Amino acid sequence: MVIGVTGGIGSGKSVVTKLLHNKFNAAIIDTDTIGHEVMEVGKKAYKQVVDCFGEEILAYDNSIDRKKLGNIVFGNNELLLKLNNIIHPAVELEVDRRIAEFKKKNYNYIALETALLIKVGYNIKCDKIWFVYADSDVRIKRLYDNRGIHKEKAVKIFESQNSEEEFRKIADDVIDNSGTESETEIQIKNILESYRGGHHAGIT
Repeated sequence: MVIGVTGGIGSGKSVVTKLLHNKFNAAIIDTDTIGHEVMEVGKKAYKQVVDCFGEEILAYDNSIDRKKLGNIVFGNNELLLKLNNIIHPAVELEVDRRIAEFKKKNYNYIALETALLIKVGYNIKCDKIWFVYADSDVRIKRLYDNRGIHKEKAVKIFESQNSEEEFRKIADDVIDNSGTESETEIQIKNILESYRGGHHAGIT
């Protein structure tokens, strides 16, 4: 079973996938990580990104400086679209390759972690979709504590992503990740048990 794990930035998608991996024998595919990998020197998207945005985005070792690139595209929809048109096809190819590879192995589940599930159409690759939710105050605190992102920028990022309503519309199940890790683990366990029981019980 392929489970799409989605939600806005700071909601704690990686907490959910970590629990799935550690406690429920799931293989993890993280599109953020793959997005970084396809831009590494020598990889397919690297040359296309440098050709498109120029050598000023490069770090001293010729790798792409994601912070410089991010500053160029953030808030500029046209440039962001150009970047996405390079990155997304390369990421999707790798996602498909990994799903096929993991299906041959002895995992109970494959968890596909992505914030862009709806926008890129990854939902069609998934058997179930989980929306990981957390209160906006919790998300803002996490982003500041973990990434040094201030409230004003966090709110702008929230606004640029899908709304809670959009996520809930496509989700088979909702996990409230505002609390402790053990509370989240109980929700995951209950959802997976509901699948095994042959009926579908969403947790909100």
